[in-house]
Amino acid sequence: MRFLEPEREYRWVAPFRWRGSIDLMACNLDLKKRQRLKQIISLDGSDRGPRLARAACVAARQGRVTLAQKLLEAHVLDCTVPIEIEVRARNVLNDERKRVRTLLNRLREWPAGIWNLQDVPAWIIPAFIYRFRTMVHNNPITILSGGHLLCPGEWEWSIPESSPHPSEVIRRDGMINPLELL
Repeated sequence: MRFLEPEREYRWVAPFRWRGSIDLMACNLDLKKRQRLKQIISLDGSDRGPRLARAACVAARQGRVTLAQKLLEAHVLDCTVPIEIEVRARNVLNDERKRVRTLLNRLREWPAGIWNLQDVPAWIIPAFIYRFRTMVHNNPITILSGGHLLCPGEWEWSIPESSPHPSEVIRRDGMINPLELL
């Protein structure tokens, strides 16, 4: 958002709590930049696509605003990035990939259809969902996750059948007993 309107003041919120929309057609951007912004939005959580775009998404979900902005600008403006930014982009993506790989453990699913990831920060859940859909199954699932830097607590993510996006993310009060969800 800041890229589109740099003079406007924004409040940073956890990505899964944002309910706004972006009208890219109303922005004063040429077609190529608009397409690149759409690409970034569509790649959030994905493990395929341009490295800078995916890294911008991960950095934004982690709350690393400055890095996310540098990566977004580099991708949208199609400019050469300094080697240190390229290395940081690779590190962010490698870190996410390693974390998601360890989460795809069947012992974390208990009871059936409920994935207990309460020890995992919420920023990793979109990537987990994408990987889960490609490697496990497309049935509806519920994910219990930890909080986000900007939204502490425990969260319940409802993922519909065959969808890579949650239909609902709600905050859970206190400790979550997976048996309560049956």
